Amino acid sequence: MFNDFEEFEKVLVSNRDSGDVTCRMKDINQVGRVVEVKEQFLQEVGLNSDRIKGRWKEVDRKTAGRILEYILSVDMAYDIKLKSKPLADQLGRYFLNQFHFDAKYYTNGDFEEKTGFLRIRGWIPVTASTFDTGVVVMDEDRIGILWTEDDD
Repeated sequence: MFNDFEEFEKVLVSNRDSGDVTCRMKDINQVGRVVEVKEQFLQEVGLNSDRIKGRWKEVDRKTAGRILEYILSVDMAYDIKLKSKPLADQLGRYFLNQFHFDAKYYTNGDFEEKTGFLRIRGWIPVTASTFDTGVVVMDEDRIGILWTEDDD
């Protein structure tokens, strides 16, 4: 569906019709020290890494995909279906496919599943928004983030 990452970003941002979206990817060697690479990358994209440092939750690829599908389907503040919902799975898969299959996946969120639907239960904020979560992905070549923010 997407010819390149730029087209993917345009579709992503134009269809998630609530809150803010941060979606970036970078050569991991351009970020800095390996120990704090996630935190440095957060700062580079304008997010706050102070509270999350050392408290990331590592998840598997399947869970990362479900988190992305969730944040691209609903407004976290009001559980309102978004314009991006029909594309959420495809958008999430495209983003994750930019990384090697053995990549590491991290989030700030604690999620619960009720009746087959994933929902955020708690999180360590990295923005000033009421709600924020997403996924940071790292492999040996790249680091990337797909993050959303919603306010009530």
